[in-house]
Amino acid sequence: MSRYLRYIEQSEKWRGNKTDRHVIDRFNEAYDVIYDSDDYIPDPDAIREFACAAENGDYDLIYCDEDVVRDHQRTKPYFKPGYSPASERSLGYISGMTAVKKGLEYEGLYSFKRDRVCHIEKVLYHRRRSRTVPETAGDDMFFDKVHGRISVIILSKDHPDMLERCVRSLKSSFVTEDTEIVLVDNGSSEGAKRRYEEISGEYGVRYIYDPAEFNYSALNNRGVSEASGEVLVFLNDDIEIPGAEKGIIERLAAISSGDETGACGIKLLYPGEEKIQHCGITLLYSGPSHRLQGYKDEDHYYGYSNHDINVIAVTGACLAVRRDRFEAVGGFDERLPVAYNDVDLCMRLYEAGLYNICMNSHHLIHYEGATRADDGKDRAAYDRLKRERFYFNSKHGELINNGDPYMNKNFSPYSLDFDLNLPYDWELSGYSKLKRINSRIRNKNHVHSAMDGFAYKLSDAYGNEDYFEASGWVFKEGINRLKPCVVIEAGGERYAADTAAVRRIDVGEVFPKFKKSADSGFIARISAVELEKLGLKGEITAYPALVSRHGRIYKGDEECQRRAEI
Repeated sequence: MSRYLRYIEQSEKWRGNKTDRHVIDRFNEAYDVIYDSDDYIPDPDAIREFACAAENGDYDLIYCDEDVVRDHQRTKPYFKPGYSPASERSLGYISGMTAVKKGLEYEGLYSFKRDRVCHIEKVLYHRRRSRTVPETAGDDMFFDKVHGRISVIILSKDHPDMLERCVRSLKSSFVTEDTEIVLVDNGSSEGAKRRYEEISGEYGVRYIYDPAEFNYSALNNRGVSEASGEVLVFLNDDIEIPGAEKGIIERLAAISSGDETGACGIKLLYPGEEKIQHCGITLLYSGPSHRLQGYKDEDHYYGYSNHDINVIAVTGACLAVRRDRFEAVGGFDERLPVAYNDVDLCMRLYEAGLYNICMNSHHLIHYEGATRADDGKDRAAYDRLKRERFYFNSKHGELINNGDPYMNKNFSPYSLDFDLNLPYDWELSGYSKLKRINSRIRNKNHVHSAMDGFAYKLSDAYGNEDYFEASGWVFKEGINRLKPCVVIEAGGERYAADTAAVRRIDVGEVFPKFKKSADSGFIARISAVELEKLGLKGEITAYPALVSRHGRIYKGDEECQRRAEI
């Protein structure tokens, strides 16, 4: 069964519901329904769903999701974002089946007000042919907007060589002279400071040396206070502008100067890998995340990664915003010194009624990780990250709870790509329960097993924090009622951790004669806090086993132990 067919069977329980005929009549009287009759297979529930949407709100525009029907099979679903004027300009994503209030004058489907648009997150339009994604050349529509002076603000400390590479590429990209560069240094060594002064003199950079504890928000706000531009561009010192991207800073400034634009960012690629680091930030269950991070830079999901689109936020590694709008929402929040400060700024701009844009039709190179360690690998840094996340969530609780307005609810809230929202049981299984083992563990013939991994992790996409994750597979030949478990040994104590089942096609291919071999996979997440409560310290050993309904535990002859430290 395809994932989309599985989605249809599990998610379209609403089909066939009855609707008062008067509701449909009122809808037909108030709206014009527009669709391409040559590319349309009627849906029996479409008008009813549009009518119900119109009945529940006062809207000027209503649109829905769509798919393609081939050989009587529904395929290629297009789960669309919430109302996105920039995405509509560059992609024309709304077209399909739309309802527009009669007698309304409008310039295009990108010209409506946000609160006057309703997006039905259901597939009600069925095409005969696949939708054609426009060429990215159409994204040049923004470039002719007028803007004022640009101030590029860069933070850098003890990385003069990196800063020089950034500034050199920046200066080479300029097409206008009326752009200033402001460098804020919060306390480099004397040698690095002298080098910064030399670079600043060579490239005409305004250098501000202000030794202070690192606070991204405060340092950028200081840079803004020293800058004179009407448009602010915040740029990491580990950014490099490719030679082909001539005029890219002016282009960012032009887009951010749009009538309803908040912040404007740009696609960032890892150096030399042609992989995406950033093409827009989305709100996942685990928090703000870079959509498609680590994926190859190619055409993803109906043009998402190579067109100019609306997103809830863009990264502060390259972010342009008009000064008056930046100041109107209070600038960067200095209570967010390291994390979430760029997302917080963008979300405040969104909450003020503006639209944030990621310019994915162009790209820069981002040497991410060169200037700051990964918070996910350092316990103290992660504790600070959690504090900042709690504060960030308290500021934007309503928006976070409602979900990313630019990410369809039919997509997984746990994934960086466009997986359907059909999580497997093991993904949501949470922490394993531990049971003390008081009896001996028996060796059992014909038990096959392997431990793929056992390691400490700070967090994952499903909301689990501070835990050990064990994964692998175990099964016994023949018919049996034994269930997989993970045995934990530490300090002379032994516990059995229950597991969640994971389908393992690879194991089934190795053991084709045994029916249950492909269902032998498991995953267990063992809370580090729980282990500490039980007094388990030092080295921990883990291995797969099978447990009977009477609590007897069996393991195979294979050596499958893995060790970790707590």
